[in-house]
Amino acid sequence: MRKTWRVAALGVMLALMMVLSMLERMIPPLPFMPPSARLGLANVVVMYAALFLGWKEAFGLNAMKAVFVFLTRGYIAGLLSLSGGMLSVSVIMFVLWVSKDKASCILLSICSSIAHNLGQILAVSAIMGMWQLAYYLPFLLIFGVGLGIITGVILKVIMPAVSRGRWLG
Repeated sequence: MRKTWRVAALGVMLALMMVLSMLERMIPPLPFMPPSARLGLANVVVMYAALFLGWKEAFGLNAMKAVFVFLTRGYIAGLLSLSGGMLSVSVIMFVLWVSKDKASCILLSICSSIAHNLGQILAVSAIMGMWQLAYYLPFLLIFGVGLGIITGVILKVIMPAVSRGRWLG
C-alpha cells in the first residue's frame, strides 16, 4: 500500500507543479525584473520532494515537468526547463549531502534558484551559440538570490502543514 500512496503523492506533486507553472506565467513581469524571470513556485514542490522523498523522485518530477513544458511551450522551453531543473536538483542534493541534511530551506532555495538560472544560460548558450548571454548572468544571480529567498520562505511556511497531513502514507 505504501508504494501506491507514493505514486499517488508524486502524481499530485506533478499536477501541483504544472498548475503553479501555469499560474506563474500569468503573473505579469515586474518592471525591475529581467525579461522571462519567474518566481519558481514549482521549485517549492521539487525541494519538498528532495527533502522528504529522495533524489530519484526529485529528478523524476523535474523531468516530467520538462516534458509538460515541452508539450505546452515547445522544444526550447522544454530543454531550458530540463537543463535548469536538473542542475537545480543536483545542487539541492549536493547541498543536502554536504550539510548532512542540515541546510535551511532558504539556503537550499537560493542555491537551487541560482543553479536553475545558470543551467538555463548554459543551455541557451550551447544551443544558440550565444555566449554573449554571459552579461545577463549577474542580473540572474541577483534575482536568483532574491527569488530564492521568497520560495525558501514559502517552503518553510508550508512544510509543517504538509508534514502534519501524513499524505505520503
